[in-house]
Amino acid sequence: MAPMIDMVFLLLVFFMCVSSLAQAEKLVPVTLPESTESKVPEDLSQRMTITVLPGGEVHAGAVAVGASGIEEVVRRAATARPGLRVHVRAAQDVPFGEIKTVLQACARGGAVEVIYATHQVD
Repeated sequence: MAPMIDMVFLLLVFFMCVSSLAQAEKLVPVTLPESTESKVPEDLSQRMTITVLPGGEVHAGAVAVGASGIEEVVRRAATARPGLRVHVRAAQDVPFGEIKTVLQACARGGAVEVIYATHQVD
């Protein structure tokens, strides 16, 4: 009976940690560009969220890293989680040149798939 209780507590701690990490990924609010052609991917697991804000401010999850640090952050994450996928969220008023720099850094860092997020409108 004691090993089963230990296992339940381990599972409880695991799910508490995972849920707090999932919430930390979405701490940076951003207004996404609108698109009628956007599609939400079916599999959202193994995703790292990168947010690009006006003025060149870039966040990996909830941590500000800057555009120059994205490649290293993605490289470390890809080493820890092979098959890493990146979800790039950029504000509406960010020039595409800044977004392109982040997308290229993600590719150089070893991300398997990079998705650019938009808000779907009818």
